[in-house]
Amino acid sequence: MNELDILKNIAENLSERKSSAALNNYEVLCNNIKYVNDLFVWSINKLNIIQDRCINELKNDISVNNDFKDNTRPFYYFRTIIPRILLNDISIIEKFITFTQPDDRKGINIEDVGKLKRTFLDFNNLVTSARQFIDSLVTDSYKLTLLDPKSTNFQVLTSLNSFNKYATKSIRSALFNSAIHNSLTEFENLNYNERIRGQESAITKCEKKTYGEKVDFLFDNLGLTADVGFKEEIKNLFSFSSEFTHIGYVSTFFSTSAGAEVIFGDDISPYLPSTENFSELKYEILETATKFFANIYLPSIICSLNKVFENYVFIKYQSLINDIISKIIKDLKTRNNQYYFFIVEGLIASNKIIDLKCMCGTTNHWKPPHELSDIYCKNCGSHFNLIEMKGDPGYIITSNGPVKVIGSSVPDFDELPFNDKLQILKKCEELVNNKILK
Repeated sequence: MNELDILKNIAENLSERKSSAALNNYEVLCNNIKYVNDLFVWSINKLNIIQDRCINELKNDISVNNDFKDNTRPFYYFRTIIPRILLNDISIIEKFITFTQPDDRKGINIEDVGKLKRTFLDFNNLVTSARQFIDSLVTDSYKLTLLDPKSTNFQVLTSLNSFNKYATKSIRSALFNSAIHNSLTEFENLNYNERIRGQESAITKCEKKTYGEKVDFLFDNLGLTADVGFKEEIKNLFSFSSEFTHIGYVSTFFSTSAGAEVIFGDDISPYLPSTENFSELKYEILETATKFFANIYLPSIICSLNKVFENYVFIKYQSLINDIISKIIKDLKTRNNQYYFFIVEGLIASNKIIDLKCMCGTTNHWKPPHELSDIYCKNCGSHFNLIEMKGDPGYIITSNGPVKVIGSSVPDFDELPFNDKLQILKKCEELVNNKILK
């Protein structure tokens, strides 16, 4: 192809948009968004408590390591800077949480379904908040992990310098004292190379200049080099969100539609294809952001506090933060899984309602005529696979222990008397031992 072939393809593709299609289950998306958003809110509430405790703990000379004890030490001023970084990040995360809440479908009907229409403004607000989240938290994770005076100076002075360019007199007088004015003047007198090369500047340096370099550093430093897929996911979110943040041609073309939309519906209310498309993107961004928060950002805080505090103080914070990480990772695993149920042959296509209890805790009532397209959890989006068994098999042994085959005449294993449970468990142990002996 030559340049005109490419230009022709661009002109044709960006002049007429295809009709929107709803390719996911909107109800499941809304449930998953609410679940993960609530989980994120819980996490930030916990982080707020930790941040408050850090402020007070860092004021105590006894709590900190030697390099942080007084202003003659090289890292003393991080005792003030670390809580400020955390507070900055909490503000960014709270904004992101606001833009990743589930849709409110109360009272929506055919006449006002247009309230659920999603336009460029909605997509731009969502994705721009994601860009701010991922960009700022990668930079701050890098700073927290590194705790280097010159690198921190570069990031903060660059921010202050940009802010100062257009700030009003009243804002400038409220924010900048004479000492910071002097620091900014010295920074402005350096050229770019002098600012980033530590050996040429007495005040700043920047070894990892790009977003991608900082991500690579964090994965290496936190021992996550094997998780190549997640590293690419984080970089891809940054690239994708840049298109919306910088108002690219594709973002406006995708999210702007002059025509009317087809109306879809479920058990709750009608909705539009743009509504479902928006929620699909929202959930994908929210899940990636939450995984980043648990696997990169919180461990970076642990890394930082390990350098600052005496061990007896650090282990308290390490435990608190690890509890947040564990809950996030565990709770995310309940979403969008594949589960297997053992079921008595002939029960499918009967006139009975089949109860399928998902690992998320929701019991899904599979009603006749038992359409295979309906065997999924409407709460978490997990899909169910059924394995039929002949006769009245009772229980089957799984990695989680004995489980009743659905449709068997026996009671659920949890409802058995203690002695009956014990007998079954002993038989399980015998079977395992015999298998090992063979």
